Amino acid sequence: MTAFILCPYADRVEILSDGAAYSPDGVFLGSHCKVMVSDVVPFAVVGSGTISETSLLAAMILAAAEATGSVDDALAILAGSLEAVREKASGGLGMRMAIGAISETRGPVCFVFSTFADPASGVPAFTLQEMPRCFAQGAAPTGADLAEYGPISIGDGLEKDAVFMLDCMRRQKMTNPSDPDREPFYSVGGHIDLTVVRADGYEQRTLHTWPDVVGEKIDPVSDEDLTFSDGTTFTDGTSFDD
Repeated sequence: MTAFILCPYADRVEILSDGAAYSPDGVFLGSHCKVMVSDVVPFAVVGSGTISETSLLAAMILAAAEATGSVDDALAILAGSLEAVREKASGGLGMRMAIGAISETRGPVCFVFSTFADPASGVPAFTLQEMPRCFAQGAAPTGADLAEYGPISIGDGLEKDAVFMLDCMRRQKMTNPSDPDREPFYSVGGHIDLTVVRADGYEQRTLHTWPDVVGEKIDPVSDEDLTFSDGTTFTDGTSFDD
């Protein structure tokens, strides 16, 4: 399950994402940037699920943005066509897609939809939901984590606390929200990317790389970073305090 955090700011959208690709049983296969961007309009997409399926769906969404030349029009098309996506995504595939863009009429906006019902978020499947604040998929820092690290502030951006926040996600075995009966395993790894979406372009940088080994399972316990505790998760747009 891809770990990501996205937040709209006054002049931009910021997206943090991990880079791990892994087998169904958690073996690390490599790392890549999971955020896809449009060359025509300020529109970025990150997906969680099978790489081939999320990449195809992201490409379809970006194609709509580039064909219309409009963020607003692309979002309207997407909201109105998710039922067709439901039919194409049949067969138990579980995907969550998140969008960060600069609307022509509203400025920075974030939207999320899933191909599965997620009781934690309360958002029905195949419903495009705006996230006016910070949305995160992954494990939340515990009280003990925060007591040791100190307060998190994302009011000025995600970069300062990026490694801490994604390390919290990395060090907890994750349950896939699209398949909650499946055995949890460590799934956050590879590296951390920061993508910044502005009206006039993008910035993408790698902020941190973990020592994961291709062909082996992700093992955060062997890292020399901080140790974190339980498996609390948040997938409902829960926000860190600014």
